[in-house]
Amino acid sequence: MRSFFAALVLCSLLSACKAKETFVDEQQAFKALAGDGSFSLASVAPEVQTVVFNFYAPDCPPCEKEVPALKAFAQKYAAARNLRFVAVGSSLRAVAQDKEPAQGAVTLNEIVSELNAFSRKFNLGYPQYIAEAAQLKSWRVTGFPETFVFQRVAGRWQLDRKYISEITFDQLEQVTGGIRH
Repeated sequence: MRSFFAALVLCSLLSACKAKETFVDEQQAFKALAGDGSFSLASVAPEVQTVVFNFYAPDCPPCEKEVPALKAFAQKYAAARNLRFVAVGSSLRAVAQDKEPAQGAVTLNEIVSELNAFSRKFNLGYPQYIAEAAQLKSWRVTGFPETFVFQRVAGRWQLDRKYISEITFDQLEQVTGGIRH
């Protein structure tokens, strides 16, 4: 009888802990910068437990500064089965158009052109996706760079940490726990 009540109390406690905010629409997809395809949290393989999203813009000096750390992290964990690193590029003007619509909207073609030039300049070797103004707004991106770390909890993605400003390799290692590949 005691074990029944203990199990009942534990079940109640666990149910109360599941009410954390998911933060974003897991179905929302970002188009691939190169070629066809897209990426969303909903498309992540079940064995992946951590996803790191880095939002950047080519016209952002701190974004340029963090490139070596991101490249090293992406390369080190490229074969990790339980971690996924995703770079999502846009434009400072895409964030600004929500705040100052009179400036004129940046087009998808302009964003793609800027991102391709940035990718060539820094020889980025990791997957890159594109965010338009509406996507930045729904993800609550207010500037660049911003890095989001999601953990899979009970089958749902929960925001674990958000970094505003450039991120270092050591911070990435610390927040992901130095996941083994």
